Amino acid sequence: MSSRQLRKLQKQRELQEASKDAVRGQESEDSGEDEGPAPAVKPRVSLFAALGADGDDSDEQDEERERDEDDGGPREEEVVLPQSQPSKKSKKKKKKKSKAKAAAASGPEPAGEEEDQGGEDEIDKALKELRLSNEQISGKLASEAQSSGPARRINELLSINTYHLKVINEMRNLFGRDVIESANAEEQEEANRRTRARNAPRQVDIETFLRSAAGPKKLPEVSLRRNAFIQGREHWPRRTAGGLTMKQLRQADDGSFTEYTYVHEAEHDGVQAAFYSYVQMGDPWRLVYLLAEVPYHVSTLIQVSSVAKQDQNMALAAELCERALFTFGRVATSSFRQDIEQGRARLDFRRPENRQFWLAGYHYLKSLIRKGTYRTALEWAKLLFALDPKDPYAMRHFIHFLAIRAHEARWLVDFVDELERTSDNRDTAYLRQSVVLAKLQMNDTAGARDELRRGMQRVPWLYCALYQELGLDAPPSIWGISSQSDSRSFWVKLYIYQMKDLWNNTAAISLLQQVAKGLDRVDASSLPSDDAPPDLGATRLAYLEGQTSLLAVSPRELLDRQPNYEYDPLPPLEEENIFTCEGCRLPWREREDRANGPRGTPTAGILHMLRRRLQRGRVAGGGVMGGGGGAEDEDVDEDEIDDELIRELEGHAERGDERGMLEALMQFIRGQAGTTGEEGGGEGGAGDDDNEEDLADYEHDGHGQEGDWLPGAWPGDEDGR
Repeated sequence: MSSRQLRKLQKQRELQEASKDAVRGQESEDSGEDEGPAPAVKPRVSLFAALGADGDDSDEQDEERERDEDDGGPREEEVVLPQSQPSKKSKKKKKKKSKAKAAAASGPEPAGEEEDQGGEDEIDKALKELRLSNEQISGKLASEAQSSGPARRINELLSINTYHLKVINEMRNLFGRDVIESANAEEQEEANRRTRARNAPRQVDIETFLRSAAGPKKLPEVSLRRNAFIQGREHWPRRTAGGLTMKQLRQADDGSFTEYTYVHEAEHDGVQAAFYSYVQMGDPWRLVYLLAEVPYHVSTLIQVSSVAKQDQNMALAAELCERALFTFGRVATSSFRQDIEQGRARLDFRRPENRQFWLAGYHYLKSLIRKGTYRTALEWAKLLFALDPKDPYAMRHFIHFLAIRAHEARWLVDFVDELERTSDNRDTAYLRQSVVLAKLQMNDTAGARDELRRGMQRVPWLYCALYQELGLDAPPSIWGISSQSDSRSFWVKLYIYQMKDLWNNTAAISLLQQVAKGLDRVDASSLPSDDAPPDLGATRLAYLEGQTSLLAVSPRELLDRQPNYEYDPLPPLEEENIFTCEGCRLPWREREDRANGPRGTPTAGILHMLRRRLQRGRVAGGGVMGGGGGAEDEDVDEDEIDDELIRELEGHAERGDERGMLEALMQFIRGQAGTTGEEGGGEGGAGDDDNEEDLADYEHDGHGQEGDWLPGAWPGDEDGR
């Protein structure tokens, strides 16, 4: 029998004995008294007296109290106890003076009475302390909310629901689970067909090669589903994140945000340097083979995704961007995941390691729009906007039309109102015009009419251009008012490019015509003569969109910035960047490499990069990748190792053996990363042993052997190797 049942039996026994004592005491009192002790109170007194005298049961009671606290509150028997005090006081007030004197003369109260009173005092004291602590917490939260109201409001609007970050959830809502499962079955059947035929052709497409190179080992199911950003795919290879990690940098004093950053460890930094050298060579197949060796290197994933787009394989391009975001999610900390759900997570765009997240997110966002999954696309746009208040990818110009597409009109109205209060961007006047469509979607026709009237008076040149795009005659109230400068034309063209289709419906066109008829002639001279020029974020968006009409009016001084690569478009100036690793700094060293580096062979860039890193590592007194060597490395002749490696790479280059050169380089990078004592993070294994085991399995399956097929043909290699 449990201790709780024994305690209940003990209470029942004490209650019966106390009732008998109360009856005997009442019979002995004077029959003329009109009041007597309440029998319901006396049992509780004797009950606590008995329980207080029993040491063993007291221990059991303490254990029960601890269990009750863990469960979130006291049990019902303990809550009833404070109610006994009022009845006892009322009984004492009704007693006669003679009765009170007799009781005082008879001696002190029984021990049970004192213990009961003391127990009630402790309970009351605990309740008062609890009430006081709750009031203090409430006051503190209220003061914090008052001191940082705007910041907390924008965080609330930009809070992320991770359910909506995964497109599979929206696909199931749109098409049903059965349709999605059928599509997945067809995709799996196609993958099995490629696996059976992977050794038949000598020249294959990128997708077939990458899936064949993945090998038999796949990521665990828990890693695929628990990712904060992307639900992984079953055929993705089981490899580590390759030295990509995340750490927390700082937290705001008022708790409004927490800054994080992604970090390139030694292994990842070495691969980044090799990747940059391959980009300089200009051969996409080298990047494809590099991706087969390091399948979760983010820069390579993004660059090969662009190659897949040029090959008209949009599905593969989207999948590679998904894998890049999946990699970021693998190494994300639990606190980062919680902060993005509350809109408090921040990444600094000036760090090259973080910029890859925005670029992968942008390309993935475009793929979501092509699929028509606007709710997921809106959640991603909110996330990319929330991570940096400066909005480096101008996500605000995606959010306003995605909110309409996703039927989030109420949220859009609140967001635009808050953006106008907190942002100093003058282009919010254009975003404000989408509130007209939002209120139409909310069936608030009167509010939409008022917003449209104010909009025509505020930005008449926008509506004049919109009338023209919709094939309508501009009304007399705004006729002839057009944008005269490139800055104003940029914002007008960007808005119409995003929102033209949403305005092209019967309800919106009818409202445009009705409001314009009742509007007086707008005085353009009273309005600002020009708009603020596009910032770097908006220019970067125009560059990525590739619209010639936008590029024609974009600032030339921003578009012509160098360096400018597809894996890092229009980065900040060199002095504005925050560099923590050498691999990310290489694009700014391009001119220096061209001036000092050896030329004439395809591997010149790689060899020069290695020499620079080897020299820098020796000057710093550490390993090749900047890690400190242990005592066992003191007798190693680094010059001999360096020369041997360079001779091996040059030999591969002379023979045209690009495969052997890359494998030697990857072995060198992994070996030097191992000397630093750092291991790759990520789920599903986080060490060099996993990499070596996966590489062994990869070679065991027929890859990496002499005469094995390669995708396409390497330059100058006629037999396709």
